[in-house]
Amino acid sequence: MGELRDPWLVAAWPGMGAVAQLSASYLAQALDARPMVELAVGEHFTASGVQVREGVLQPLRRPRTLLLEARIPDAPRDLVVLLAESQPAFGERRYCEQLLVKAREIGITRAFTFAALATTASPAAPTRVFAAATDTQLLAPLCEQGAELLHGGEIGGMNGFFLGVAAEFGLGGACVLGEIPFFAGTVPNPKSAAAVLRLFSRLVRVSIDLGPLERQGVEVERQLMALKEHVEDWPAREGALSPLEEQHIESLFRDATLDRAKALELKAELDRLGVFGRYQDRFLDLFKRAG
Repeated sequence: MGELRDPWLVAAWPGMGAVAQLSASYLAQALDARPMVELAVGEHFTASGVQVREGVLQPLRRPRTLLLEARIPDAPRDLVVLLAESQPAFGERRYCEQLLVKAREIGITRAFTFAALATTASPAAPTRVFAAATDTQLLAPLCEQGAELLHGGEIGGMNGFFLGVAAEFGLGGACVLGEIPFFAGTVPNPKSAAAVLRLFSRLVRVSIDLGPLERQGVEVERQLMALKEHVEDWPAREGALSPLEEQHIESLFRDATLDRAKALELKAELDRLGVFGRYQDRFLDLFKRAG
């Protein structure tokens, strides 16, 4: 079919709110992207368990990292979408270098990743989109399309780290981040993914029907609002914490620092004890990292 036209890379690894994977996989499907190659990077992953079906242990399977090509005649360029089933378990830099060698072979001229940014915004509020780039020249077009600058913090995981290594390879890029509620980092967020794709599609000048994703977002928003109201309606309790309660809170903070999926449990316990205000700043510090 010939070489790709000035292709840009869109890469996505699992992260908060599944924003990266939802956005990239929906983009690939909407553009009828075709399988290109499966990258041989299995040595960077390890199995944490084995699947069972009807009592039969299934063969061990390493997570896949796939490249798909989207040829878009009506757009200024073609796209290559990288979909990874998992974050690498070790050797992250070497993993990125292997991907970038392949990107260089394909002729990739720019790299993008998607991610989530957890904030205190209500699930019902309009979703903001943020951006960070390897240089200001790449950042400007994203801001022109409505992205807000990510002024500080850290983009955790491969959706951030990959762009840092790409810059060392001389490949410029940017991360587009969709806003999600801080208490729902483990809940897939189609509303945020749709906001990311709405902006990115304008940037690359392609038309994408976001209707199905937006309808999913409305349903998830309803569920998150119900969850938020349930947590906030728990009665506050007066009085000092007992030593055991303080120890329990400290344990939950340690767990949430290592795994942000534990933050919802921590928030619920702080609300139950009526002490969220006392710990609010410390709690929100857990979400200064995007991913």
